[in-house]
Amino acid sequence: MASVAINNTDWLMRLLSTQSKEVKLDIISRLSASLTRKNKAKKDDMSFFDSLTNSWDDGTPVEEEVARIKAARHSGH
Repeated sequence: MASVAINNTDWLMRLLSTQSKEVKLDIISRLSASLTRKNKAKKDDMSFFDSLTNSWDDGTPVEEEVARIKAARHSGH
Protein backbone atom coordinates (compact mmCIF):
# COMPACT_ATOMS: atom_id res chain seq x y z
CA MET A 1 0.00 0.00 0.00
CA ALA A 2 1.44 3.38 -1.00
CA SER A 3 1.46 6.25 1.43
CA VAL A 4 1.10 9.90 0.56
CA ALA A 5 3.32 12.45 2.27
CA ILE A 6 1.93 15.96 2.54
CA ASN A 7 3.97 18.67 4.16
CA ASN A 8 2.40 20.47 7.12
CA THR A 9 1.78 23.74 5.28
CA ASP A 10 -0.06 22.04 2.43
CA TRP A 11 -2.09 20.00 4.89
CA LEU A 12 -3.07 23.10 6.86
CA MET A 13 -3.99 24.99 3.69
CA ARG A 14 -6.26 22.15 2.58
CA LEU A 15 -7.87 22.10 5.99
CA LEU A 16 -8.39 25.87 6.04
CA SER A 17 -9.54 26.21 2.43
CA THR A 18 -13.08 25.23 3.39
CA GLN A 19 -13.36 27.83 6.15
CA SER A 20 -15.11 31.19 5.87
CA LYS A 21 -13.19 34.45 5.44
CA GLU A 22 -14.04 35.39 9.02
CA VAL A 23 -12.53 32.20 10.40
CA LYS A 24 -9.40 32.64 8.27
CA LEU A 25 -9.00 36.26 9.43
CA ASP A 26 -9.40 35.18 13.05
CA ILE A 27 -6.69 32.55 12.57
CA ILE A 28 -4.40 35.13 10.95
CA SER A 29 -5.01 37.49 13.86
CA ARG A 30 -4.25 34.82 16.44
CA LEU A 31 -1.11 33.69 14.61
CA SER A 32 0.11 37.28 14.37
CA ALA A 33 -0.53 37.83 18.06
CA SER A 34 1.34 34.67 18.93
CA LEU A 35 4.37 35.85 16.93
CA THR A 36 4.46 39.30 18.51
CA ARG A 37 3.95 38.13 22.08
CA LYS A 38 6.95 38.21 24.35
CA ASN A 39 8.27 34.76 25.12
CA LYS A 40 7.37 33.96 28.68
CA ALA A 41 8.42 30.90 30.58
CA LYS A 42 4.87 29.65 30.29
CA LYS A 43 4.08 26.00 29.99
CA ASP A 44 2.22 25.20 26.79
CA ASP A 45 -1.41 24.29 27.27
CA MET A 46 -1.46 20.66 26.21
CA SER A 47 -4.85 19.89 27.73
CA PHE A 48 -6.42 19.27 24.32
CA PHE A 49 -3.75 16.72 23.41
CA ASP A 50 -3.70 15.24 26.90
CA SER A 51 -7.41 14.55 26.59
CA LEU A 52 -6.73 12.41 23.50
CA THR A 53 -4.39 10.08 25.35
CA ASN A 54 -6.10 6.77 25.99
CA SER A 55 -9.37 8.26 24.79
CA TRP A 56 -10.43 4.81 23.59
CA ASP A 57 -8.89 2.88 26.44
CA ASP A 58 -11.52 0.52 27.78
CA GLY A 59 -8.98 -1.89 29.22
CA THR A 60 -9.24 -4.34 26.32
CA PRO A 61 -5.84 -5.60 25.15
CA VAL A 62 -4.91 -4.57 21.60
CA GLU A 63 -4.70 -8.17 20.41
CA GLU A 64 -8.23 -8.91 21.66
CA GLU A 65 -9.62 -5.76 20.00
CA VAL A 66 -7.96 -6.68 16.68
CA ALA A 67 -9.40 -10.21 16.90
CA ARG A 68 -12.86 -8.76 17.63
CA ILE A 69 -12.65 -6.45 14.59
CA LYS A 70 -11.49 -9.28 12.31
CA ALA A 71 -14.29 -11.55 13.58
CA ALA A 72 -16.88 -8.85 12.85
CA ARG A 73 -15.87 -8.55 9.19
CA HIS A 74 -18.27 -9.88 6.59
CA SER A 75 -17.44 -10.86 3.03
CA GLY A 76 -20.49 -9.03 1.63
CA HIS A 77 -22.72 -12.08 1.17
